[in-house]
Amino acid sequence: MIPKAVEDIEIRKIIYDHAAADAHYRSCVGHTKRLLERFAADNKFREKMAVNPVEACQDWGLLRHPEHVRSLWDLNQPAHQRRAESAAALRYHAMMDEKRGHSDLLRTEGTPENRTWRIWRERQIKRSRSHLGRKADRLVHAPYCIELGKGCSLGCGWCAVAAEKMGTQWPYTPENRQTWRDCLEVMREILGEGARGGYCYWATDPLDNPEYEDFLMDFHDIQGSFPQTTTAQPEKHVERVKNLLKLSDENGGVIERFSVLTLKQWNAIHEAFTAEELAFVECVPQNREALDPKKVIAGRALERHLKMVELGREEPMEDDVTSTIACVSGFYINMVDRSIQLITPCNATKRWPLGHWVLDHDTFADAADLRRILLRMIKENMATSLSHRDTVRLREDLNYQPCEAGFTVSTRYQRHTVTHDADMRGIGDLIASGTHTAMDIALALDAPAENTMHFLNVALYDRGLLFEEPDPSKGDLK
Repeated sequence: MIPKAVEDIEIRKIIYDHAAADAHYRSCVGHTKRLLERFAADNKFREKMAVNPVEACQDWGLLRHPEHVRSLWDLNQPAHQRRAESAAALRYHAMMDEKRGHSDLLRTEGTPENRTWRIWRERQIKRSRSHLGRKADRLVHAPYCIELGKGCSLGCGWCAVAAEKMGTQWPYTPENRQTWRDCLEVMREILGEGARGGYCYWATDPLDNPEYEDFLMDFHDIQGSFPQTTTAQPEKHVERVKNLLKLSDENGGVIERFSVLTLKQWNAIHEAFTAEELAFVECVPQNREALDPKKVIAGRALERHLKMVELGREEPMEDDVTSTIACVSGFYINMVDRSIQLITPCNATKRWPLGHWVLDHDTFADAADLRRILLRMIKENMATSLSHRDTVRLREDLNYQPCEAGFTVSTRYQRHTVTHDADMRGIGDLIASGTHTAMDIALALDAPAENTMHFLNVALYDRGLLFEEPDPSKGDLK
């Protein structure tokens, strides 16, 4: 609730309508955001803020008066004393409240109209909540991502997707443009409005492709949305990025993202871009001086950890406390080698070091071939229910505990209680053994088989509690 003293301050919804933030309003939130970015990224600045916040802001060229937004940065202020002191604090809070709901909106926006894909994806979303914990809140389970090049020019030592060195970039030739648009039309045909939820990078920095923006405009033309961009080299392409941010503003873009690797890079970004230009850019601190560096234990970071464990320099991490940045429950496509993988997020492990399962893979020749492969993968890999022949097995990360009314299954993140009636007493132990088919279980109980199948589907399978990880006997697809 807005304090009475400031109840007349105008608060606008701006995340989904950048034009609603006029120059003054945008400057207000932009400069507050910049102060907080510097605070989060720079240990020297934090030290100075603790002693003389006004002088600290002057030294770093920050225009926002720190006392106006003390509730946002003063970590020592008792919680009961924190309040929104100014219009700047209130407007920043309002923008962040909008932004926090953006992942939920993207998750909804990417919902496939294809029924089979939609049901499978919803099950992976439910699985992720107990499998990944709070990490799952960040994952939008985008229906697809498409790379426009091979590899990445940056070579970050902690890269969570272990991107290879930069290779060929897909040029925006007339022939490729037509192929690109045809492939986007295929995604639109299968996904319907859910095709809006795709984006155009993965183990790549999008700015490595010199014609990335041309591909984006085709995407916008066909899918009706302007896909989000994440780059780790904005200061190397200042004018280009400024034009990209302008395109985003003009075409319904919401939040763009900079991954900031060093304090030197922070300084360069803050020098090259005004606070107003970055009002709708999330700057993610990866530098070692940051208050909370957002490094994820997956990919090369996981490789490094495993090496340190071998050397006895670190303790092994449990599989359920690693992480992932994989935010696709659908298709990972590369236009250079025409590869396609069906993936969904998981914690990074030795078997799945990149933090996602790969359920299938193939290559395609053209848009018609892409359509055929997509439909095949959907049919062969995205079950909508258990069949009587399926082995009923709990996920390996779930702890099973019988109780009077049924049983509970839990991870460190979430607990599910599964109840059943007297006719199906003992069903939990049959399920927990992991050796029985659905029909075996149905025949072992007094209940009608159709009741048992309904129970297994609704109480367990639909909630993402049963084992679906790709079969190791088929070989790992990476």
